[in-house]
Amino acid sequence: MAGSLAYKKACDEANPVLLEPIMKVTVTTPDEYMGDIMGDLNSRRGRVLGMDSAGKNQVINAEVPLAEVQTYAPDLRSMTGGRGMYSMEFLRYDEVPNQISGKVIEQIKAEQEE
Repeated sequence: MAGSLAYKKACDEANPVLLEPIMKVTVTTPDEYMGDIMGDLNSRRGRVLGMDSAGKNQVINAEVPLAEVQTYAPDLRSMTGGRGMYSMEFLRYDEVPNQISGKVIEQIKAEQEE
């Protein structure tokens, strides 16, 4: 019991932060859907790093939190009529924004009280 109390006290005093995985996302889409894709990536807390041409298609490179792209495949298919494709790979961990981490912490505390 003493160890548990000491751990909780140490965590409170250490000011811990929540981290989330950031993914490198590469989206290939026809030109006419590029604006929609970029807007969607921005709405998912993504950061567009650049664009390249690949024939009649555009390749968008972005960094997006994993939590925001877990359901990206059907959304991309819907936005592009099945003509867009993407790939993603782990890039790094970043701190979760305060407003989101506050919600997560409240949810965890509520679950622990149940």
